[in-house]
Amino acid sequence: MLDLLRRNASGPFGLTLIILLVLAFSVWGIGDIFRNYDVGTLARIGDREVDSQEFLFRYNREINRISNELERFVSNEEARDSGIDTQILSNLLVEKTLNSSADRMKLRPSDNSLTERLKNTNSFKNAFNKFDKNVFNQVLRQNGITEDLFFSMERDSIAQTQIYRALFENINISKEFNNLIYRFQNEDRNVEYLVLNTNSENIDAYEINNEELLNYYKNNKDNYKSESKRDFTLISLLKSELSSLIEVEDEIIKEIYENNLGDYETPEKRTYYVIPFNSSEEVNLALNNFEENTDINNILVSRGLSVEDVLQSSLSLEEGLNDTISNKAFEVNKNILAGPVTGPFGPTLIYVTNIEPSFKKTFLEAKEKIEQDYKSEETQDKIYEIYNVIEDQRAEGLTFEEIAAENNLKLSQYSSVNDNGSNFSSLNIDLTLRNSIIETIFNSDIGLEMDPLEDQNGNVVFIRIDNIDEEIFLNFDSVQNQVRSDIINKRQKKELEDISLQYLNDINNNNNNLEQIADNFNVAILTRDNLSRYSFDEVFSRSAIQEIFKTSLNKPFKANVGIGDSIIIGLVTKISIREQKEVDIENLNQQNEGNLKNELLFTLSEELQKELSSEVYPERLDFLFETINAQGSF
Repeated sequence: MLDLLRRNASGPFGLTLIILLVLAFSVWGIGDIFRNYDVGTLARIGDREVDSQEFLFRYNREINRISNELERFVSNEEARDSGIDTQILSNLLVEKTLNSSADRMKLRPSDNSLTERLKNTNSFKNAFNKFDKNVFNQVLRQNGITEDLFFSMERDSIAQTQIYRALFENINISKEFNNLIYRFQNEDRNVEYLVLNTNSENIDAYEINNEELLNYYKNNKDNYKSESKRDFTLISLLKSELSSLIEVEDEIIKEIYENNLGDYETPEKRTYYVIPFNSSEEVNLALNNFEENTDINNILVSRGLSVEDVLQSSLSLEEGLNDTISNKAFEVNKNILAGPVTGPFGPTLIYVTNIEPSFKKTFLEAKEKIEQDYKSEETQDKIYEIYNVIEDQRAEGLTFEEIAAENNLKLSQYSSVNDNGSNFSSLNIDLTLRNSIIETIFNSDIGLEMDPLEDQNGNVVFIRIDNIDEEIFLNFDSVQNQVRSDIINKRQKKELEDISLQYLNDINNNNNNLEQIADNFNVAILTRDNLSRYSFDEVFSRSAIQEIFKTSLNKPFKANVGIGDSIIIGLVTKISIREQKEVDIENLNQQNEGNLKNELLFTLSEELQKELSSEVYPERLDFLFETINAQGSF
C-alpha cells in the first residue's frame, strides 16, 4: 500500500486516494487506532496496576501446575470455564491493594537488602556456589519475566509479608468452631442402594423416521464433527540427549569440592535449655539444688517454666541466642548444668540435653553429585550455544532439515496429533513442555515462524507445523446410525429419570421399597459403608454424595451415577462421626486458620480499595485471550 502511494502520490490517482483517506478519517474518526491503547491494564489500585504480562505469568504457571497434577493438558477454554482466570485476577487485586497500602506506609525494602537476598538465593547459584548472572537470566527466561519485573515482584512480596505478619501472626480459632468443622468433615454415612440402567436389549422397539433423524442431526451438528489434528516437526535440544557430549575432568570436580567444603559438612549441633534467673542468689541456689538431686525439672518447676519455654533445639554454634550463651552450650557435656552467663533476661544457666556430632562428606562421597550438577550446567551451556546457532540459521532462511544436518541434530516428526496429545509421545520431553507444544501447534498455522519453547529445566524445542486437518462437519449419511443411537439413548434416559422419580415418591409415601424395585429391575441391592463427603468415584458422583448427605436417616435418595447414564436409588441406613484425634484437630486448626486468613484478607482488600482510587476491568480478560488466540501463543 505504501509503495503504491509513493509511486502515485504526485499523480491524479494518488491525490484522489489521499483525499478519500482524509474524508474517511473526518467521517469515522481515528479513535479506533487508540481506543485499545490501555487494554494491557486489567486493574488500577491506587498507584499500582495489574498488567497483562504479570497476569499471564501467573496464569501460565497455574495452568502448568494443574496440568502436571492431572497428567493431561488443560486448555485455555477449560481453565476459563473453571474460573481460573478470574481467580488469578482476584489474587492479584488483593496483592496490589496490599502493596498500594504499603506504598502509603513506606514499607519498601532497600536495594542493598534486595541484592543480598538475590545473592543468597540457591536457585541463582552455579556449581561453585556463587551467584551467577547467567543462571539468574536463565531462570527468568524460563519463567517468562523480565529482570525489572522480577525485582518489582520481590519488593512487593517482602512488603506483603510484612503486612500479613502484622495482621495474622497471633490469630486463633476457637475450639468450638474447630469441633463444628470436624463434625461436618468427618461425618460418615452407610447406604443401601440399587443401580437402575437403561434397557439396551429393547433398542429395536423404538421407531424413528428419517425426518426425525435429520432434524436431530441439524439441531446437534456440533456433536458430529471430525477431530482437528496436526502434523509437526521438532528440533529438540534436550539435556538427556546432549549430556553424552560433555566430558568431565576429575580436576574440575576436585576444585569444585575444595571451593565449597562448607556445602559438604554438617556442623555440630546441640539441644539445650536456656534458663533465666532474676539474681545471682537464685542462680547459686539452683546450682546447689541440682548438685544434690541432678533433677533439671525441679529447677524449671521452681522457676515456673516449662520445657517449651527454655528449649533451644538442634542449633549450631552460630545459631544461638548470643555468642556467650552459644559458646557455653558448646563447652559443656550433656546433662551438666553450667553457668551463669549473661542472657537477654538476666543471669542464665545452660543445660545440654543432646549433642549431634559434625559430619563431613569425603570427596569420593560427594563426587557423583558434584559431577551430575557440573555436567548439567555444562549441558545447559551447550544447549544455549546450539540455540544461538539455530536462531542465526533460521534468520538466514535455512529449513529444519538443513539446520538438523548442519548441527548433527535429529528431527522428530509426529502425525495426526489431536488436542489431547494422542500420537505424540517422547520419554525425554516432560509433561509441561509437551502440553506447551500441543497448545502452541493448535494456536498457530503452517508457515508461521514460532519462537522456540523452553521448559523449567532448560530444555529447548523448535517447532514447525507441517499439516493441519481442521475439524469438519460430518455428512448426515456417514453418521446416521450414530444419530439414531443418540436419539434412543436420550429417550431411554428420560424414561429412566421418570420412573426413578416415581419410585422415589413411592418410597417416601410408603407405597414401595427397595426390595420390590430390585425385583422389578432384576438387580441386586448393594451396600456401601463409611461414605464421606469426598467419596466421589465412578458409582457415586459428586451430586450423588451431595444428595446422600442432604438426606435424613432411613430416608431415600436419587442421583446419577459417577460415570454413565444409570441412576442410583437408595436409603441412608446409618450416620456416624469418626473419633476425634488430637493430630486431626491440630491439622484442622491449621487449615481453618489458613481459610480464615484468606477470607479476612479479601475483606480487608475490599475495604482498602474503597479508600484507594480503584478501577477494575474484568472485561479486558476476554480481549486479552482473543489476542492470545489470534497470535497463536503466549
